[in-house]
Amino acid sequence: MLEGLHDDDRSRDLIKSLEKGIAVLRIFSESRGPLTMARIAEQAGLSRPAVRRILLTLEHLGYAYQHGGQWGLTPRVLEIGAGYFSKSSLPEIAAPYLQIVVDRIGETCHVGVWDRHEVVHVARVEVPRVVPDSIHIGTRLPAYATAIGLVLLAGLNELELAEYFASTDRVRLTPETVVDEAPLRARIDAVRDAGFAITQGELALGTSGVAVPLTVQGQVVGALGVTSNPLRNSANDLVTKIVPILLEVGADISRSYELARRRRLN
Repeated sequence: MLEGLHDDDRSRDLIKSLEKGIAVLRIFSESRGPLTMARIAEQAGLSRPAVRRILLTLEHLGYAYQHGGQWGLTPRVLEIGAGYFSKSSLPEIAAPYLQIVVDRIGETCHVGVWDRHEVVHVARVEVPRVVPDSIHIGTRLPAYATAIGLVLLAGLNELELAEYFASTDRVRLTPETVVDEAPLRARIDAVRDAGFAITQGELALGTSGVAVPLTVQGQVVGALGVTSNPLRNSANDLVTKIVPILLEVGADISRSYELARRRRLN
């Protein structure tokens, strides 16, 4: 789990203890409840003494608590991400538009952005279902197996795309997942030409997704997507009913975000 510890010359400028602390915080982000110190150490790839010091420091600062041998985070950790979710940020600007999509389509809607070769969900409005969706804000998903991810891959330039293929190990998640470079590149090209992406059963069987790009001055800054399944919407429904709505609302989000960025710079 511990990432980002480099052996090159830049490592001299890195604060290793801070990297370890962030690794511990990320363990909590992937869990739905409190964890034992032993479990945190195991998942973070750190020693128990190191994790103990980190947790005690977080507790001292008010970011963590312990009860009955279990550790959890306090609401104060929201301060750390507050800057990203400012009024001029993409998640805040997109939020009201997502509700519009949900009201018109009746499907869960979300915005994802590109981060270290993965999709990170930064905004979401969920339609209540009998079986709750396991995806939430902050969830990271593989780009190659999601509609939002394919849209974001289509927004990369050739150097960025080459680096993605050279740096990632793409695992076949279902029989429908496309992982080999040549067919995946062809698919990315098709998404770029079409202006939208559709996936069916590639992340998980029985699910489908559709997404369109969010752009500012010709650059893809995120993607607007909807999650469904073949029983509620066929492939034809995704193209004829949902894509036009996503393109319309996506253009509104893009314009609002570009305007907010201009105001912030002035």
